[in-house]
Amino acid sequence: MKKTIIFIILLLVLAAACVYYNCMQREKFEQEKKEAVAAAVSHVLDSINQHKALEPPKQVVVAHKPAPPPPPQTKKVIPKSEPEPEPNVFVDERDGQEYRIFESGDGNWWMAQNLNFATPGSWCYDLEDENCSDWGRLYTWEEAMVACPEGWHLPGDQEWSALIEYYGGTHYAGKALKEGGMSDFNAQFSGYRDKDGYFGKINESAYYWSSSEHAQGYASFKGIYKSVDNVGTYTYPKQDGFSVRCVKDK
Repeated sequence: MKKTIIFIILLLVLAAACVYYNCMQREKFEQEKKEAVAAAVSHVLDSINQHKALEPPKQVVVAHKPAPPPPPQTKKVIPKSEPEPEPNVFVDERDGQEYRIFESGDGNWWMAQNLNFATPGSWCYDLEDENCSDWGRLYTWEEAMVACPEGWHLPGDQEWSALIEYYGGTHYAGKALKEGGMSDFNAQFSGYRDKDGYFGKINESAYYWSSSEHAQGYASFKGIYKSVDNVGTYTYPKQDGFSVRCVKDK
């Protein structure tokens, strides 16, 4: 009798263990299924948002004050015995290339041309060397962070915002920042390169890296578009290739 009771107890314990194991396996399966669905949805949303970020934003018209004129350039007085340097040109000693520069309203000195210093993580548009001469190079974010010459740096969101606000804010600054606009920024519509090697948007849009990070694997950039006057602010994967403008260290 005692053995029978022990046997029955063992059977009950075994049955309970089986039920518990099955429940745990079912719960694990359901959790894995939920995680897989969430990952797939996130991937689709990321792809949609990334594609949308490269498109020109809808032009918004709001009341605004006209952008102020560029600050006057002060001429440095030097002895006649010394040749007067060109104040609006910077020569990159690494490769001898010259870049026009200008002083923005908040006192920052910006390059007025896209950087064209060759690094391993940079490309000419469509891999054609002549495009680098016309448009500058396209850099991954990691390369953009170290590509500027000594004494210069990749601007962060705060520096970009100061420039954009000076020329009328996000809804209007694009007009001033484009080539031929009232600023000396002269945005070149140099397009982009994605991480898979696809080039696009040449002569349509300009995308400039910011040093500001906003998520793992993503960084901020500014978009200036030929078709609208808005300036876009988005995040994008760091492996993609965008243009670089450098700002002088203070």
